[in-house]
Amino acid sequence: MLHDPSLQALLDEAMEFPWQQTLLEALIEWHPDYLPGKISAAEHALAARSCEHTDLNEQIALEDALHTLRLLFSKEVSGQKFTN
Repeated sequence: MLHDPSLQALLDEAMEFPWQQTLLEALIEWHPDYLPGKISAAEHALAARSCEHTDLNEQIALEDALHTLRLLFSKEVSGQKFTN
């Protein structure tokens, strides 16, 4: 995903939850053709995990992640609207 192995290692260590990788991929995608799919994958990962039993820390992280996606990608991206 990232070209710098040391940065990737740092990010891997900082991530607490598996769905955070999918979120990160959406946040750092620069190619407009791939962005909608990355956003959709992140939204699906968040929604799927939200349906499962999680502790309070993960619930807060999930809510923050969803809020971040909606805040950053509520404008048009590649001709599509991302407003849930």
